[in-house]
Amino acid sequence: METLESELTCPICLELFEDPLLLPCAHSLCFNCAHRILVSHCTPSEPIQSISAFQCPTCRYVITLNQRGLEGLKRNVTLQNIIDRYQKASLSGPNSPSETRRERVIPEGKAMTSPTDRVQCQFCEQDPPQDAVKTCVTCEVSYCEECLKATHPNKKPFTGHRLIEPLQDSHLRGLMCLEHEDEKVNMYCVTDEQLICALCKLVGRHRDHQVAALSDRYDKLKVRNGIIIGMLENLKCKHSRLFFPLQISLHLLKYFIIPVAQYDSKLLKFASTKKQMHDVSGMHCHINQSLSAIFLKKNKQKKKNTVLCTLPSLEAFLNDLQLGNACRSNE
Repeated sequence: METLESELTCPICLELFEDPLLLPCAHSLCFNCAHRILVSHCTPSEPIQSISAFQCPTCRYVITLNQRGLEGLKRNVTLQNIIDRYQKASLSGPNSPSETRRERVIPEGKAMTSPTDRVQCQFCEQDPPQDAVKTCVTCEVSYCEECLKATHPNKKPFTGHRLIEPLQDSHLRGLMCLEHEDEKVNMYCVTDEQLICALCKLVGRHRDHQVAALSDRYDKLKVRNGIIIGMLENLKCKHSRLFFPLQISLHLLKYFIIPVAQYDSKLLKFASTKKQMHDVSGMHCHINQSLSAIFLKKNKQKKKNTVLCTLPSLEAFLNDLQLGNACRSNE
């Protein structure tokens, strides 16, 4: 049924075709969506009747209009009959594809969760109004149970309206396009990764970009976020398993670091003492060398003194010898 629904969905509003036109290129388009295309090509000073052609949003084929404008195009009666039968089949139960499609666009986290977030019915004539049970995104109005049944019967075109959990007006305004203030966001630009409206796709800068339905993009992001959360949980478990051994290692390190510090202190003292001993040994060696030099010098002086002491006797001996020689020569 979901595949059939995608075949029956307009490429502009992403809703079931409503009053579909059969274009010459064999594609279909809602009458109102085609009218919006023509309006987007008009300037404020020219009428819509002046637009004589537009491009098919699916294949870009140029559709030429006659004097009757859009009324000159054929209605896709066969497609409309299929949609009517599909809608009747969808209303057979609360779990039908249509109801599922209308409910699955509920923004996560925006549902009414507390009494302060209650949304009152904006259609009630009672005073005070009853609490709203649904908000129609298409009508931009919140309804209570009775008003919802009165304003949204299970008939065309109300079956195409999107009903979500009650929302405040400020939240509804968040569903409007930022570039086209009067257009509701109804698709997702995959290329630029942002929410856009139908006009952004038709005439804006997203014209040639790849787009996707909001519900499909929401499902894909939800799956991806689930995978990321699972990966984070695995990392958390690994962190917990590694943290306990790391804590034990830290305690052991603190236990051994104090003895190591004490050993380092003693080692430094020993090195200092060894250096002092080396300095003393050097000084002792220097003193020994100085003493040896002094003793050597003293010995030399002693020998010199001995020689000096023998000089007078040698001089007397020489004098006696000279006198003896002189007497012999006279004789």
